[in-house]
Amino acid sequence: MGRRVLTGFAGGAFIAAVTFFGGRIYDFVYFGITCIAIYELSKVFFDNGFSYGAILNYIFAIALFIEKATEYQHFFDFFLFLYISINFLIFVFNKDINFITVTKIIIIGVYVVFFMYHMMLMNNSKFVWLVYIIAFGSDTFAYFSGKLFGKHKLYPKVSPNKTIEGAIGGVIGSTILSLIYFNYLSINKYFYIIIFSVSASVFSMVGDLMASKIKREYGVKDFGNLLPGHGGIMDRFDSVLFVAPTVYYFIQHFL
Repeated sequence: MGRRVLTGFAGGAFIAAVTFFGGRIYDFVYFGITCIAIYELSKVFFDNGFSYGAILNYIFAIALFIEKATEYQHFFDFFLFLYISINFLIFVFNKDINFITVTKIIIIGVYVVFFMYHMMLMNNSKFVWLVYIIAFGSDTFAYFSGKLFGKHKLYPKVSPNKTIEGAIGGVIGSTILSLIYFNYLSINKYFYIIIFSVSASVFSMVGDLMASKIKREYGVKDFGNLLPGHGGIMDRFDSVLFVAPTVYYFIQHFL
């Protein structure tokens, strides 16, 4: 437990500092996090962190990083189209690549590279803190609510320890934190904020459950061992991956 707390504190402080200062360092850190997550998920799917599929996703991540770090930021849709098209072309013309393989590759590209890219898009934005508030707030409140009140299992086949009461506590707690932060920003569109906060908290839990389901189906306890007491990057950022796009598109279209 001590090692877990120490790692969590040190990692949280590092990410908070990187987010506070923003800039190129922030983009580079999240590019690195993306590449480590690609490696971890590729190890689970293909038992090889540098397989053909992993390399294709590294290239996709590099393309998006360059696109974000340069003046060519309108190239994103082209890179996404190119990435999907290359996967389809290789599937059609390479007899060794079957449908299951190409599906797993694209899942990594969407789930890890595309979703995490939204963290880069919010670089130097005051709204990026909402990702942490909701993702980690949902997890923390769900944990303690489940410990105190949990009686009914939420999804025992995937995550035996999660409860409905814990999930409700996570949603309520993260929504309150979100409202406090929006109030600090002097934004009072409470109807939209509450709908957004509840939805983002639910997506946070879906991200956690998706990671749990992948681990259960492939018989692994953790995605990696980079973070002592926590597992790998995917174990720590599974909720962030789903919350980041939710925050980004809410800010773009409703504020």
